[in-house]
Amino acid sequence: MKKIVGFCILVLFIPAFAFAQTAVSLDAALKNSTSYLNGRIPPRTKVVVLNFTSDWPNLSDYIIEELIGYIVNEGTLTVVDRQNLETIRKEMDFQLSGEVSDNTAQAVGKKLGAQTIISGSITAIGKTYRLRIRAISVETAQILGMQNIDVAQDSRITALTKNTQPPPAVASNSASGKTSNNTVIVNESNAIDSYIPITSDMYISTDAESKGKSTGSFNIKKEVINGVEYNVINLTITLNKGIEYQWGDLNIRESILENARKASGIRFKVYGDGKSWFLNVRTKEALTDYSWYRYQFKTSSNKVLTIDVPYSKLKQPDWGKKVLFNKNTIFEIAFGRNDNLGQETLGTAQIKIFDIELY
Repeated sequence: MKKIVGFCILVLFIPAFAFAQTAVSLDAALKNSTSYLNGRIPPRTKVVVLNFTSDWPNLSDYIIEELIGYIVNEGTLTVVDRQNLETIRKEMDFQLSGEVSDNTAQAVGKKLGAQTIISGSITAIGKTYRLRIRAISVETAQILGMQNIDVAQDSRITALTKNTQPPPAVASNSASGKTSNNTVIVNESNAIDSYIPITSDMYISTDAESKGKSTGSFNIKKEVINGVEYNVINLTITLNKGIEYQWGDLNIRESILENARKASGIRFKVYGDGKSWFLNVRTKEALTDYSWYRYQFKTSSNKVLTIDVPYSKLKQPDWGKKVLFNKNTIFEIAFGRNDNLGQETLGTAQIKIFDIELY
């Protein structure tokens, strides 16, 4: 009889042990959630990662940015461009780190052209955090999937939950001949390499080489942004009218190239003043008429943005001779501004570039 009672007691405790969840790192939780979402949402569905509720805006932003990166890299779902989200957010008066009703989420999803909305929350429970992620249909409001994961409090969570102020809005425009030897803190991802900026790899070029009047400068220094320390490229380009075509670039060579040729895309974070910029990827085949492959992106004042550029998104300018993109002949990567940016071209623009990954 005692054996039977003991067995019954053991059976009662089995569910508690069987379903106990070991807390994992935040990045592991986000990777796990990406795999889960890929299994619940039909392939090639247009999705938008809308908002994550938490008491820490930095943590919410990090989760949104990283989850987008993981989904893009998986390649199963199609991530809708969030470029217009800030305008919509202001119009509809909601916060990306706060509660958003299903009706509001559906309305935002429709405006962005998404078919499915991904959202969630993260809350502290004792010494761990509970990450909740769900996906709902824009058309029907049906919940397509919902997952809960326990997240351990590690150094990343600690950094992101600190009460930190955003970085200064204006980047330094002084040039520097020195660079930090400290290793940049980068996001854990399936990147081939996280590039650590090196001054000797870089140089400024402008239309002044052809008797123009544009100028540029940069420095590299350690900065804490959203609670994480990075080696940051502070870049300033001033386009002045002097010749017919104004331009200015920060060019990167040497140590970035080997991994750029292995990769299928480049991802980086920016903090700017609301101006537009180009990422240029230069190959030897396009050297004859300087019709470099490029991707235009716009910064947002006082906000960190993640720019994710698969090589498939790179385009040659309309005036250039079209040649097949060959990543094996990449010889330079550049960030810059030129006449093709339209009315906002002339004048000074400043940007911080950091956490550069080749993937």
